[in-house]
Amino acid sequence: MGLGGEHLVTWPVIEQVYAKYPDLILIHIDAHADLREHYEGEPLSHSTPVRKAAALMGGKNIYQFGIRSGSKEEFQFGRENINFYPFEVAAPLKEALPQMGNRPVYVTIDIDVLDPSAAPGTGTAEAGGITSKELIEAVHLIANSSVNVVGCDLVEVAPVYDHSEQTQIVAAKLIREMLLGFVK
Repeated sequence: MGLGGEHLVTWPVIEQVYAKYPDLILIHIDAHADLREHYEGEPLSHSTPVRKAAALMGGKNIYQFGIRSGSKEEFQFGRENINFYPFEVAAPLKEALPQMGNRPVYVTIDIDVLDPSAAPGTGTAEAGGITSKELIEAVHLIANSSVNVVGCDLVEVAPVYDHSEQTQIVAAKLIREMLLGFVK
């Protein structure tokens, strides 16, 4: 389980987990689509890992929740190729989890899915996010479902941007709930 960094760090882990579990599902909870083919000329950047995962494992094995920022092309790609649930997390997750059965799942959560009022300590804050209560509910929904969580991470926690330590408190609670719920 990782804390900090960006989804760029997650990409090599997803490749390795997919090699072990070829029927892997990726649950991606984030404010940003991360579906670009390249960003500022770089094919491997913080804006590309989910697109790379889709090419590797097939878009229908990816479920994205909470996305509220991305290019027109990213949203189009998401709607056409991925199980894409923009702007919301808990309600669509509740509906999607039964479709996943007991398959192996990697869960990646970007702290910026939360509204900046709940988690200002991130490098890419986006207004209009969900509450920490809803994100904890999402973790519990995953934990109480039949999916087999084989890996997870929480990324983009940047304490230097939050002197109130609010983001760190939320991140610690999320990691606690992930450990207690996902480890069986």
